[in-house]
Amino acid sequence: MNNVLVTGASGLIGGILNFKLTDHNLFGLDIKECDYKNFEISNISDSNKLKTIMSKNKIDTVVHLAGNASVNADWDSLSKNNFTGTLNVFNACQETEVKKIIFASSNHAVGLFENDSPYKEIIAGEYNKVPKKYSLITPNCDVRPDSLYGVSKAYGENLGRFFYENYNIKFACLRIGSVIPNDNPKVKNSNRFYSTWCSHEDIAGLIDACIKSKNVEYDIFYGVSDNDWKIWDISNAEKILSFKPISNSETYR
Repeated sequence: MNNVLVTGASGLIGGILNFKLTDHNLFGLDIKECDYKNFEISNISDSNKLKTIMSKNKIDTVVHLAGNASVNADWDSLSKNNFTGTLNVFNACQETEVKKIIFASSNHAVGLFENDSPYKEIIAGEYNKVPKKYSLITPNCDVRPDSLYGVSKAYGENLGRFFYENYNIKFACLRIGSVIPNDNPKVKNSNRFYSTWCSHEDIAGLIDACIKSKNVEYDIFYGVSDNDWKIWDISNAEKILSFKPISNSETYR
């Protein structure tokens, strides 16, 4: 079993992992209480406490979910939580010899692709304007953040590359789509969710596969279900992780 530290454990995805990832020793960290059996209150700005928690629990894998998750977050909050906080977590990983980091990036790191055809038509639900064959957005595409939040996630991806190249910490970037509390893409009649939805089962499955896989080096994966109208290429997850999502938003159409 892996000793896995989940930062931001009290959030939506942190709770999903606590419920579904029973094959690992999970340790939760957050500024708010949560239901993890093993849990500590801590802010990711506290570098010394991060190192203490990782060392005493012999953490080998960190799932870094903590940070401001709002696409409308202001710079002051992003600077503290998503920039400096992420650096603190990665530094603590390096100093305590953590072997792998799984970083919750975001689709917003490449969000401006949604201004282009055919993606803007798919997001709008104008499927009659979409050609029968179109190229999916690949993991190695240009980075095109759609917000300062997206910039913060692109920063985390590049910071992870630095730690992989310099310290050989295996690193998986997850450009997560839309994980919805009630696990249903039918929200406010938004067609976008039928493209970007990632079910609870699939986000847990993807993270579980990243934890278990010995093939991860520095890799970027899209966290999205196998939706008929997805715009992101998920084929590398099957090749590298032997993981394929099982959900499809059309079930709820």
